[in-house]
Amino acid sequence: MTTNPSAPTYLCMAIAGGGGHAISALASTPGASDLLLEGTVAYDRRSLQTYVDRKELMNYKFVSKDTAILMSRAAVRRAMQFRSNLKDYPHCVGLGVTSALVTTRERPGRSSFGYLCATSADGSEWSCRIKFASQLRTRTEEDRFMGQLALEAIEKLKSKGTTKLTINEEHDIVEEESFIDSTLSHEDQVVAAAQNILDGTVDAVLLLPSKDKLHFMIMTDPVLPCSSLIFPGSFNPPHAGHVALARISAASFSEQSTPVFMELSLTNPDKPNIDPKSVSKRAHKFLELENLPSDWAILLTSAPLFSRKVQILKPFMAPAIAEVGQRVGFVIGTDTMVRILDPKYYNNDKETMLEALREMGRSGVQFVVGGRLEQGKSFFSNEEKPEFVSGHQELELLPIDVQNMFSLVSEESFRMDISSSEIRRAAATTMSQSQHEDRSNL
Repeated sequence: MTTNPSAPTYLCMAIAGGGGHAISALASTPGASDLLLEGTVAYDRRSLQTYVDRKELMNYKFVSKDTAILMSRAAVRRAMQFRSNLKDYPHCVGLGVTSALVTTRERPGRSSFGYLCATSADGSEWSCRIKFASQLRTRTEEDRFMGQLALEAIEKLKSKGTTKLTINEEHDIVEEESFIDSTLSHEDQVVAAAQNILDGTVDAVLLLPSKDKLHFMIMTDPVLPCSSLIFPGSFNPPHAGHVALARISAASFSEQSTPVFMELSLTNPDKPNIDPKSVSKRAHKFLELENLPSDWAILLTSAPLFSRKVQILKPFMAPAIAEVGQRVGFVIGTDTMVRILDPKYYNNDKETMLEALREMGRSGVQFVVGGRLEQGKSFFSNEEKPEFVSGHQELELLPIDVQNMFSLVSEESFRMDISSSEIRRAAATTMSQSQHEDRSNL
């Protein structure tokens, strides 16, 4: 969670019971739209069930710390869903408030009480229980008081729990106060996130680069804008060719700025799983690259097949809005396109392959294909001759509706004769020569 006081905050609030005054207080303040994205009062239990996960809510009481946490986490997700720029994610905050205040029902010997929870996009979280002074305030006053504490909870989160709540210290009691700081060793965070993927604890993890490009913000419950571009690859290592293809693909996919996610699947049907330490090394290599798209992040998954990628990523996508439907673009090379079209990965059945692609198409999936240079035999001799493969020949064999799912990037628009394997070979040769020189100097 950013602690820069001048940084923007994008807030979604969810209130069950008292505290609704916080929303009206913010909304009546000039410039409130710079802070408040949404304020929701879920006064009835059934209303609250539409805001948080209904199955999880069934395990908790309406007024409980767990319910406040559920509400806060749902709220921060909504805040991110309302922001189309990934750079806004670190400034998104969710606030959950649930309370039992003065009522007409009998509650013998019980004071009013409530729970507050504020959550940031990186998982940092502050929460507490507040027990009100008995018979000190009217219902209206308790509502205003709870609303005031709700607003102060935002500052509690930003200060990592160091600021104080404005309470009557003689009568009001703050209990169960806790602050969870998401900050760990930055490299360890990526390693731990990758291990969670391999263990099946989570389906996807978002690595969002910091503004200074020195580390990542880790999100284990990511949000993808409703129009997103996914660039799958092993990125071993990432290089300028990946950057160039990402930029030209983003430009061709949409006239508006489109976020680009470099997606690294840690599992592969034809290769061993990628070691978490190797994942961290590859991810941090991205931070060294220049000219990356203006809005980018790394996405870790365990989805080597594209049908599985769609299945995993769809629930993380923000709901479609009126002017922009849900669209998922995949950036691929012609070699990957050939594998996507290979019935081998669909039980050796062409019709199954076509239906799988059509199902992805119905989900808003498109492919942007970058050509690549491949070695081939010359028509007039047996000499190896480089040839640019665009993918046109492979597409011509498909039905028109499936062809339309693929957009081919022309050789004039993109061509970079570089590959990760060549970089690895060059690095290995350099290391071997260096070791030889070291031995010679002994």
